[in-house]
This record gives sequence, structure tokens and C-alpha cells, in this order.
Amino acid sequence: MPFTVRISDPRLKFSASHFLYQHDKCSRLHGHNYSVNVELTGKLDEHFFVVDFYEIKSSLNDIISGLDHAVLLPAKSEFIHIQEIKTPVDQADEIEVHFNGKRYVFPKIDVRLLPIPATTAELLAEYIFKLLKKQFFNYKLQVEVAESEGSIAIYNE
Repeated sequence: MPFTVRISDPRLKFSASHFLYQHDKCSRLHGHNYSVNVELTGKLDEHFFVVDFYEIKSSLNDIISGLDHAVLLPAKSEFIHIQEIKTPVDQADEIEVHFNGKRYVFPKIDVRLLPIPATTAELLAEYIFKLLKKQFFNYKLQVEVAESEGSIAIYNE
């Protein structure tokens, strides 16, 4: 019979800003303090672990630390036009964004272009899931992303 472990550590969180195309309130640039929880289901190994907690926490932290304190942009959106602007050598490159009649320009170093069509909590959960699955392919996974307490998106197989 398979066992399940749940990683629900208050340190596994990230703060990021984003916006959603054609949403009344959320089309404005805003941020969240996201938290991430993970469940792994599998058989016990020779040490009677499903997986070492440290190993999954470390992998998850590597993923979410790359999202922390960044502007999250959906690189696969057909509605949001994203363009990289090369600047003179003494200035940082920029990312220019157009949608809903708005224009934003961000320093490239502050932006994470994600291979998703929107930066919803649901698609962020799937994005994190796919990265974790590369390392934990022998397990059944579930990833939860909460954009606030009680507002949680879940992606699983």
C-alpha cells in the first residue's frame, strides 16, 4: 500500500507580483505572498521513507526562490505582448509589456518569464508540479499554491 507525505512548511513561500488579462480587479499590477504545499505518494524505500523531507523541501525551495520578489509574466499568453528591450551597455535590459491598453516596463532582472498562458494560481501550481516531477518522477505528486490564506489552487496527477 502506498504512503503519502505532505510538505507544509511556512518557510516554503514566495512573494511576487503579476496581473491577469481581462479581469476586473486583477488586471492591475498587484502582488501576493504565495505559499506552496506538496504531497508525494509512493512506496517506502529501504529506510522506510517515501522520500526524505529534506530532499523535497530543498528541491521545492530551489524552484520557489527563483520566483521570489519578481514580476511573473506569462510568456505563452496570446493576449499579453512581451518584448525584450536591449539597452546601452551601462544600463540594464528591460522587458516591455502591453495589454488592455496599458504599457509596463520592468528591468529584465526583476522579471520571470514563465512558459504558461496566464499567471493564475492554478497554472503556477502546474508549473511547479512539472519542475518537481522531473526530480520525483517515481512518485504521485500534488502541488498546492495559495495566493492568500484560504485561496488555494491544486494541481495533481
